[in-house]
Amino acid sequence: NPVCDYRPKKDDPHRVRMTVGGDKLPYPNDASSPAAGLTDAKLIFNSTISTDNARFMSIDIKDFFLNNPMQRYEYARIPIRWIPADIMEKHNLQEKIHNGYVYVEIRKGMYGLKQAARIAYDRLVEYLRPHGYAPSRTNPGLWKHESKKVYFALCVDDFGVKYTCKKQVQHLLDVLQKQYPIQYD
Repeated sequence: NPVCDYRPKKDDPHRVRMTVGGDKLPYPNDASSPAAGLTDAKLIFNSTISTDNARFMSIDIKDFFLNNPMQRYEYARIPIRWIPADIMEKHNLQEKIHNGYVYVEIRKGMYGLKQAARIAYDRLVEYLRPHGYAPSRTNPGLWKHESKKVYFALCVDDFGVKYTCKKQVQHLLDVLQKQYPIQYD
């Protein structure tokens, strides 16, 4: 499905993207992704307020669900009327048309795939664990560092971070920036 949107606070406010009809694709595994809920957010906020010298920051991972490698590929068809002529020519798609569609193999996460959030979450866990960050065993939406006083709630692709030392939270920012494009405040 093509999705057109206007997001005035984004660098490029005019946005067009394609989404996969993930609701129509079967997925045999658990596609749910652990995320912080309202209670988790309140815990982080209240803990920040009640801790001396604590600060709060938000971090957003841009395009968190995109380009994460998938072990199980999906397939989609794109009507040729949606594909600009220059793209058709550049990728020699004319010979790949079948009944008015170009069929594609999806090898990396993209919008609309029901498993995209889970794949992105699992990749984040795998990436952050060697750096000392891990989700709580009892509440996987809440994370902490094994020795630094940095705690965060992860909701989809946004982090609500509590910290008491700029140097320690800088570690989290540095680690994330090596793997992901991020914005923070």
